[in-house]
Amino acid sequence: RKTKHTTVLIGCNVILFLASICVMVLEITASRLIAKHVGSSVYTWTSVIGVVLAGITVGNFLGGWLADRFKPEKLISRLFILASVSCFSVLWLDQLIGTSERPEGIDWPTWVFLTVAQMFFLPAMALGTISPVVASVALSHSKRTGITVGNVYAWGAMGSIVGTFLTGFYLIDVFGTRAIIGGTAGALA
Repeated sequence: RKTKHTTVLIGCNVILFLASICVMVLEITASRLIAKHVGSSVYTWTSVIGVVLAGITVGNFLGGWLADRFKPEKLISRLFILASVSCFSVLWLDQLIGTSERPEGIDWPTWVFLTVAQMFFLPAMALGTISPVVASVALSHSKRTGITVGNVYAWGAMGSIVGTFLTGFYLIDVFGTRAIIGGTAGALA
């Protein structure tokens, strides 16, 4: 029985590690993908970081809400599919939203923000739903709340670090932004 609980906890850490890699791959790649439409400026980076964090925040809330209403073990796979579809939609939205003209009356910083939000809020939100559901599963298999939550957070943060450096130093140079977004959607599926 203890071995089963340990295996589940390790699985939770691995799942969150991989999901966190995908979050950062999406965020770093977003700045590159969006730059061809709105440039690479402080407005672009601020919008990407803010939109992704807002998406994760809303996703964390929704994920916690879902984890309390549905069986978390069954919910995880559905959330990964949702995250996959929403990440893949970025490629379609890039063609649709990225090529639209800025309406009169909307200043440049607001236009950059709105463009980023339309393309990346939903994928970030979908990815944000995963961590509270995984934490719920981990807590249901452990009597040690502090160490369990600490491990889940630590593995998520480590995944974010790996995803940041992997994307910035390797993936973008080797594959390019559109392939990375498609690959991330595939990895999530």
